[in-house]
Amino acid sequence: MLNLLVTLNRGYMGPLCTMLRSLAKTNSSECINLYVAHSSLEPSDFTQIKEALGTSDSEVYPIRIDEKLFRQAPTKKRISKETYYRIFAPFYLPRSVDRILYIDPDTVILNSLRSFYSADFGGNLIIGAKHFDGFIDKWNRFRLTLRKSEHYINAGVMLMDIEKMREFLTEEKIFSCIRKNYFRLYLADQDTINILFDGRITVYPESIINLDERCFKNLTDTMPEKKAYEYVEQNTLIVHFDGREKPWQPVYNGKLKKYYDMYCDTYSLSEAGCLVAKA
Repeated sequence: MLNLLVTLNRGYMGPLCTMLRSLAKTNSSECINLYVAHSSLEPSDFTQIKEALGTSDSEVYPIRIDEKLFRQAPTKKRISKETYYRIFAPFYLPRSVDRILYIDPDTVILNSLRSFYSADFGGNLIIGAKHFDGFIDKWNRFRLTLRKSEHYINAGVMLMDIEKMREFLTEEKIFSCIRKNYFRLYLADQDTINILFDGRITVYPESIINLDERCFKNLTDTMPEKKAYEYVEQNTLIVHFDGREKPWQPVYNGKLKKYYDMYCDTYSLSEAGCLVAKA
């Protein structure tokens, strides 16, 4: 059994269904418990989600977020209340959930998630992949005064120890962190997660669980492009389209689009309106 969490608004229904089709194909032997945190989805959306997930052994659990939970949350142009949903997962998920894999909708699953899902937390609360290289990684740790974490991580793919997070977190602790760091939360809840869990994050290879265009370029800097594609198809679990350009938009100049196209249903995307959705 795999517990998975996604959070989204209706604009990302198309990409979510693409991700779920890839999940159903590459993890067909798994029973999936999919928790969907939202405040705007309709019953018809969940019909599409179940059709995309496809397997009879899997379950979809809608979780409509109570806006009262965020009454203390500051918002501004780049920080909407929906960005907080993954941080609050320990408070709204069922008590029976002890660990969960959070995945952004703008991803594609290429291989079995079992090995990553079963990873040892090593006493930490989150397992994720770094988001930047070199100086930019160092700058983000300096910007947020991260003194213990090895890297600044991308919060788009995270294995979360929900049981221990319930012991570590409180709602007030989260809001206090947001208020204290408000003016430097350039990447909203991703920055908040890195601050809250400084020193409690295990870093996993990004080429395995969070391969984006930057990471793929790093691969092609060390091997021919054909070999890089072979590496991805044999080893990468999750491809993440985390840049400003998205593969469902009219123009996409990245090298990884073919993996999105493998599972993309053009008609469904058009109907869902996600061709014009923005990150």
